[in-house]
Amino acid sequence: MKKLLLGFVFVFATLFTNVWAEDNPRAVIIFDASGSMWGQINGKAKIEIARDALKNVVKEWNPNVELGLTVYGHRKKGDCNDIETVIPVGKVDKNNVIRTVMGIKPKGKTPISRSLRKVADEIKYTEEKVTIILISDGKETCDPDPCGTAKELEKEGIDFVTHVIGFNVDKKTDAQLECIAHATGGEYFSAKNAAALNKAMKVIAKKVEVVTPPPPAKPKVKKLDHTLETSASEKEGGKWVAAYHGIYKDDNGKPGESVRSASSRKKTVGSAQIPVGKYILKSTYNDFTKFTPFEIKPGEVTKIHVVMGQTGIVETSASEKEGGKWVAAYHGIYQDDNGKPGESVRSASSRKKTVGSAQIPVGKYILKSTYNDFTKFTPFEIKPGEVTKIHVVMGQTGIVETSASEKEGGKWVAAYHGIYQDDNGKPGESVRSASSRKKTVGSAQIPVGKYILKSTYNDFTKFTPFEIKPGEVTKIHVVFGQFHISAKCADSAVNVSYEVYAASGQLIDDKTLKCTDTYKLTLDDGKYRVEAKVGEGMGEAAFTVGAGNPSKLILDLSNLNHEEEIKADTPEAQEAVVVPVTPKKAEVQKTQNSKSSQINIGGKKIEIEGMSEKEAKQVEQLGAMLGALGGMIKGANADTEKQEQKQKAEDAEADKEFDEMSKDLDMFTK
Repeated sequence: MKKLLLGFVFVFATLFTNVWAEDNPRAVIIFDASGSMWGQINGKAKIEIARDALKNVVKEWNPNVELGLTVYGHRKKGDCNDIETVIPVGKVDKNNVIRTVMGIKPKGKTPISRSLRKVADEIKYTEEKVTIILISDGKETCDPDPCGTAKELEKEGIDFVTHVIGFNVDKKTDAQLECIAHATGGEYFSAKNAAALNKAMKVIAKKVEVVTPPPPAKPKVKKLDHTLETSASEKEGGKWVAAYHGIYKDDNGKPGESVRSASSRKKTVGSAQIPVGKYILKSTYNDFTKFTPFEIKPGEVTKIHVVMGQTGIVETSASEKEGGKWVAAYHGIYQDDNGKPGESVRSASSRKKTVGSAQIPVGKYILKSTYNDFTKFTPFEIKPGEVTKIHVVMGQTGIVETSASEKEGGKWVAAYHGIYQDDNGKPGESVRSASSRKKTVGSAQIPVGKYILKSTYNDFTKFTPFEIKPGEVTKIHVVFGQFHISAKCADSAVNVSYEVYAASGQLIDDKTLKCTDTYKLTLDDGKYRVEAKVGEGMGEAAFTVGAGNPSKLILDLSNLNHEEEIKADTPEAQEAVVVPVTPKKAEVQKTQNSKSSQINIGGKKIEIEGMSEKEAKQVEQLGAMLGALGGMIKGANADTEKQEQKQKAEDAEADKEFDEMSKDLDMFTK
């Protein structure tokens, strides 16, 4: 509840004790020193605005009007009885009043009702006319109804009028403060700033100075407790319903300034004491609003009964399947706009144990029910005084629980698990997540169907297809199986292109990294082959994951032109497999225009790729010449043994030359 204002310059109570004998009115200022006075308006504290306003009024105070000062909330915090008469009523000492006000430090609460009662008891007014001026920036913070207190003082025989100034308050507070003024026949002023406050205070101060002679005696008329009574029902002659009735001044047939309210109940009328005049009653019940012009006449009670409009009740519930257990579901109610949801009306969400319920006007509607990832639309109609029951079968779900570890049987690790629709074996539309922790599983309730779980941990990602069945819990444990592949290169700055194949030949993964970077991937247990390419060189190696094998592989790519087993010389080798890399030779591919030719040398046919027929004949002729030369040397020396020996030597030499020629021929063909 808001605090009262600024200088809650509140209450000029004017007493005319023997006024026509003394002709000397009296006033009491009740000053608000509650904690809210430290609040600011346009950068200035309300206590400062109040001091300035009071200072200006006191400076121009009529010395013929006696003045007193009562303060509350200036000594203790939270004490509703912190009320003190600091200057008793008497001849005004302007300097003393101003000095006293300037020294007040706001601290406590805002006891409006008790302050009114204290001033009344001290002045002991009974039948003399009293004017009370109340300036407030908020509501009573101690007692529930200051307006009721004003009425009680009046019933005790005190003839008084209360003028109220609402200082920078909201509409709701305006209405409450206005109640105090109108309940006693006073006026209400709404001041939004310091200038308006000063003006209102001066107007009221002038009213205090004026001593109006009493009017001629009139026949006593019984004073009415109220001048307006309200009630409401859904239909003519129907049961009363609880309705809110706001009272407004009639501004040329439209609701003008708010006066107060007179809400009615099922058993009791609403009532209000308002001055004679013309008004408009704004009545609201359920989604209905009605406006009724009326007039208050002297000495009469105006009775207004409003027929609001008929309603019915909708009750909602939901389950996953027909006849299944109830589930908690959200049910939004919308106007039926030609078979489509129109303007939102309200909600009637149901629970596992209780129905959702809403009272709404008669008519046609659409119920939009949501549960898990399901949404259902149900058209329905509300009939007068009837209960429409709607049960929605939403669709079946199951639960997936996730967990993860680095190795089979290892400690759990925190991992993110995204759930996707299964789109022909590939992750489709994202559904939600079910991330797991070291101590707890991830969990998600999702509709029945097939999904793919995308699990990520550190730099690893794994995909796991799974199926959700009605009412079942599907448990998925993901073993990330971390596998590292690193390389040794002649130049550490070069890039290495990796391709990892399963035993079936399927490409599992590929990536290009710097030689110094480690290739991290997740692999299921089994046999694999990795191909590594550096520049024009390429090598391959086989390895096995699982079955007690190390989880690291080191490839030596420093010399791809030799087939040799490399022994690692790094500390990592103790927990990694170091494998020989077998260089792969590029296969010579035949083009459509490539040719091959056969030649006959020494009775042997040789097929040479890429040699033309002309070149083949030349090589064949060269071989024949070499053979003829050898025969000539052998025949010339056949007569003598010495010549035979010489021939043998020469033959051997010729054979040697022929072998060298054959080697040259091989080189040529290659």
